[in-house]
Amino acid sequence: MILDQASLRDLATMSDDSGVLSVYATADPRDRTASPTWRRTVANSITRLRNEVAANGDKKHAAAVLSRLEKLEPELDGILGATEPGLGRALFAPVSSDEVRTVVVQVPLVDCAVLEPKPYLRPLAAAFATGAPAGVLAVAQDGLRVVDVRFGTATDITRFTFEVDTDEWREMRGPASAGRPGIVDRAASQTDRFDRRLEEQLLRYLHSLRSRITEIADAQGWASIVITGDSRLIDVVRKGLPANGPRDIVLLDRVVETLPVSDIAARVRPDLEAARVRRCREQAERARDAALSGGPGTVGLSDTLGAFREGRVAHLFLDGSREMRGHRAADGWYYAQGETPPGDSGTGMAEERDLGERMIELGLAGGAEVTVLPETAADVLAEDDGVAALLRW
Repeated sequence: MILDQASLRDLATMSDDSGVLSVYATADPRDRTASPTWRRTVANSITRLRNEVAANGDKKHAAAVLSRLEKLEPELDGILGATEPGLGRALFAPVSSDEVRTVVVQVPLVDCAVLEPKPYLRPLAAAFATGAPAGVLAVAQDGLRVVDVRFGTATDITRFTFEVDTDEWREMRGPASAGRPGIVDRAASQTDRFDRRLEEQLLRYLHSLRSRITEIADAQGWASIVITGDSRLIDVVRKGLPANGPRDIVLLDRVVETLPVSDIAARVRPDLEAARVRRCREQAERARDAALSGGPGTVGLSDTLGAFREGRVAHLFLDGSREMRGHRAADGWYYAQGETPPGDSGTGMAEERDLGERMIELGLAGGAEVTVLPETAADVLAEDDGVAALLRW
């Protein structure tokens, strides 16, 4: 399964009353032992899950889960295989069906096994904060190379080649004669004119690519675009993109057009991730400012859960490391600790130990954007229960 926003939202709709098994592993390439630590950690997590299910007293459910785990052994071996490709691996499998979905990315996830009625999505949602699809536009004198970078991998998309057309203005320069400086000056002037015309034609060609670049960015779902290469040409490409558009624009004065795609990804990664962290922080601050000024925003667990109940959340911001506990009411909605639905004594409410995960599910399933803040940006919500949201109204 290719990881993008559509596939993540699709996973959020998966559910099974008997449980959905979510297994994550991060294959540490530095651990070359016969039994890597990360593999033992996941295997131990699966063993604990088996023991918990067997001890819960529901023999029918336990038999179904254990049988499903047995049938999944080939897929689990693939997730845990030390020689298999992919730094981060994930598997999702409902207990009551034969469906199996796997994700492989080149960014770290976590090492765990979880059984809940819906897939455990926080690690994948968190990966979007710094690893979401991005484009690299490497511009040079001979054209533009377009590279897609997402979750640690890079792929060439296309290359626009600039072909010089000099049919109507070929350089006319004869040999200079000694003692005749006028001829030398005229030859130099013709060379300068040729170079100027060549550059003007290149600039017109780059201008002509603007709509095509936007089409590619939309089709690839790029959250960010890096423009790199010849410093004189970067600005031309930049001006072809919306100044206040939905994407981060990162400008890098580095010529990388001829490098392999893996090297291009490595060269732009630090600046791209820094730009993404800045954007996460700025967006979370905007949600917080909107809430505190009485605008379309919320901060704190109670108000944000209330906005979810009203269907108003457009963009959720979450500190993924923060523990958030509460309760689920009989109608399926969630409440912070100490709160109950109007007119309800709370006697029928069930404890919910991970409201952060529940909000991720609600956001994705409801069409909202979800940002699990990187550790270096999460402090912006330190005084707000680690959660905020921009609202639809």
